[in-house]
Amino acid sequence: MNTALSLTTLLAVFCIVAAVSPEYHTKVVTAVTTCSKQQNIDLKQLLGILTDGKVPESNEYKCLYGCFYDKMGYLTDNKVDWGKVKALNTQKYDNPAMVEKVDKVIDTCSEGVAAKSTDICENGLQAIKCFREESKKLQLPLPDVKFDSA
Repeated sequence: MNTALSLTTLLAVFCIVAAVSPEYHTKVVTAVTTCSKQQNIDLKQLLGILTDGKVPESNEYKCLYGCFYDKMGYLTDNKVDWGKVKALNTQKYDNPAMVEKVDKVIDTCSEGVAAKSTDICENGLQAIKCFREESKKLQLPLPDVKFDSA
């Protein structure tokens, strides 16, 4: 069960205990908080997703993923712009070996997940599923997370 990249897509008010830049952390918190409110998804439910390894595919969650990519600036024409996702890896990880592994995940997903529509909800779902699958294959560790409000 491994979700290094998808974790960053779902974190909201969770805190990654790693060397993420304060700007990136703030952007993630703002994006996921906004999107979870728009989709009426409880933040504690998001934490459950991180620990159970599943990717909910209900419309609310699909649109949460798409909204997150939009708020993070990862979309171009409502499609995931993998170059934009990859460009922020050095803000997410301070370990060059980790950045290299995560870059491989993004490279694989950029080749394998071709957005055939401009539906940001569907495109977000396909991206998050790829991140989970490819992160697991590379045995990326789960970050240590906690609720800021807990």
